[in-house]
Amino acid sequence: MKNLFLLAAFALFMGHATYAQVTAGLNTAPWPSKSRSFPPYPRKSQLRRSLPSLDQQALRQATASSDITWVECPPEAQGLGAMCGTLPVPLDRRHPEGNKINIYFELYLHTNPGPAESAFLGNDGGPGDATTGLRAGALFIFGQILDVHDILLIDDRGRGLSAIINCEELQHGTAPFAQAEKDCASQLGNTASMYATGDIAMDTDAVRAALGYDKVDYWGGSYGGEDVTAYATRFGQNLRSIVLDSPGGTPLLRAFARDRDSARATPRVVRLDCLRSPTCAADHPAPDDELKELIHAIRTEPLHGHAYDADGNLVNVRLDESALLNIAPNVTGNYVNVGELHAAGNALSHGDPAPLLRLGAEIVPLVSDNGDLTGYSQGAHYATYCVDGYQPWDWSVPIPERKEEFAEAVEHLPVDYFAPFSKAAATSLEVSTQKQCLWWEKPTPSSPVTPPHPVYPNVPTLVMAGDLDGVTPAEGVRKVAALFPGSTFVLVPEAGHETIAWSQCAANLQSQFIETLEVGDISCAQTPETVWPALGRFPLLAADARVADVDSDGNNEIGISERKVVTVAVATALDALKRASIGDGTGAGLRAGTFESSFDDNGNQTTTLANCAFAKDVTVNGTVVWGADLSFAADLTVSGAGTAGGTLHVEGTWQAPGPVGNFKISATLGGRQVAVLVPEA
Repeated sequence: MKNLFLLAAFALFMGHATYAQVTAGLNTAPWPSKSRSFPPYPRKSQLRRSLPSLDQQALRQATASSDITWVECPPEAQGLGAMCGTLPVPLDRRHPEGNKINIYFELYLHTNPGPAESAFLGNDGGPGDATTGLRAGALFIFGQILDVHDILLIDDRGRGLSAIINCEELQHGTAPFAQAEKDCASQLGNTASMYATGDIAMDTDAVRAALGYDKVDYWGGSYGGEDVTAYATRFGQNLRSIVLDSPGGTPLLRAFARDRDSARATPRVVRLDCLRSPTCAADHPAPDDELKELIHAIRTEPLHGHAYDADGNLVNVRLDESALLNIAPNVTGNYVNVGELHAAGNALSHGDPAPLLRLGAEIVPLVSDNGDLTGYSQGAHYATYCVDGYQPWDWSVPIPERKEEFAEAVEHLPVDYFAPFSKAAATSLEVSTQKQCLWWEKPTPSSPVTPPHPVYPNVPTLVMAGDLDGVTPAEGVRKVAALFPGSTFVLVPEAGHETIAWSQCAANLQSQFIETLEVGDISCAQTPETVWPALGRFPLLAADARVADVDSDGNNEIGISERKVVTVAVATALDALKRASIGDGTGAGLRAGTFESSFDDNGNQTTTLANCAFAKDVTVNGTVVWGADLSFAADLTVSGAGTAGGTLHVEGTWQAPGPVGNFKISATLGGRQVAVLVPEA
């Protein structure tokens, strides 16, 4: 798992090329393993803002508590006009005079004269992510509120620059998971219970008070919803508003609750993703039934073989039901893996395992390198999540007894608790967020997410969820929203985990809510903003492909067989583009060939195909240019036993907002003019 805080899914705002670069090789394991994050790296030209005057900064320093130590900001924050500081807080709040840790924060001041109306707090959760690592994305998305609101980003204890937890085995995947987690807990000793979200809430309010803010607006995404819940139920009087985006909350901390919701949401996520795409919908009118058949087939006989991952590395794959369950929540790219699941299952049923094996190769394992510690701490993740959750065992008993209690709890669950997946798959180590805590220690009582008999404040609250979110599905988010008496719930179609990273509409609604404390017109959330491309079939031969439609505006001379070749050629180009978006830009074609990508300073991506084969009897060479404006242009040379050969020019858009259009394909095959259409999604 690698620095998920870098994950910049905001192609709508910042251009997909930057997205493809920063997401190269990143793990997309679901919350609470990690959360989908803000887009942290918009282009510099998109992140210009008026900086506050030196007098404003001096005034803020003068009015802040003397307990704050002002420090030099990291280079990335300096250029954005940040003020950076640390505040000492007790590591163990039961002993306030004992050891202290420094909580690091970055403050971005408002630009209008006069005092700030509030401080905006943002927390993307993880748990384990460094909040300040998201500074560029937070400023880009919420920049419009900086006229009268300050933005305050605080690294939770154990993360970022706030006394970070460094457990090397867990962080870099250098030991088996059980041993690495056990060693991490042992390394922390009695402090292993002191990174709970209740402690984080008290740290947060200490920073607020030290800086002198009366009111804060608190944004929580993913596990950041737990942070907001912990704060709201302790310090509700200090809240001006709340925005929760795909939030966690106490209903999802109950044993097996989050895993149940995720498993049960998978059919909906896969179904909607397919049926909204004309390419997929045409071949899969009953996607739920197909998914059940695929699950049964893999449960009965797991798939073994070799396939190339998105970076072109040959991987030994074992795809069982647990791995299959990982695919829908672990979104790669803009639903690349989910959008191929039905087509891959159909190919397997016809004796072609290659597409499904490749999806298996692209799953990042539980034990892997999480990269830069200051961006994401795997140790901090487990130090928070494991003590926050309601575990189905007694912490005081040895690990062998915990395993027995865990197994007994699973046995007592209804047989269809995780349907359509089995209990065995949903409670495996690779999937179960509960099971991944078996080797942690809780030597002392932790500070719970909510105090006993919590009172949720009645303040303006906006809660949003995506209908394609398999990490914290809408069913669980509605339960969280119901706890806040002043809440309005908005479901965003075709949005995944953290709607703000998928939808301009969601981002606008959230920023406007902070400014006005009113939800306003939500009509933009009634229809999908962008329909993510999905796939109908993986043709083994060109003859198995769907026929491209004739373009009535052109002079088409090719027949059905070559129109199928056109469909294959376009799919070959898109396949390379998809893999470039989830890998490092260089990789292997499905059945043969390679591709490599480059990016210019304006965010345009060029992907070059060399002898790529999506179907065995059609070979494609050429280039694809995916513009920062989401335009698509390809010039392809087609050859092989399945075609008379020739050239194709493809124009259209890809992953663009609005209704799904068609690629227009021209040039010649076998000396005959081509004028056909293929859906863009």
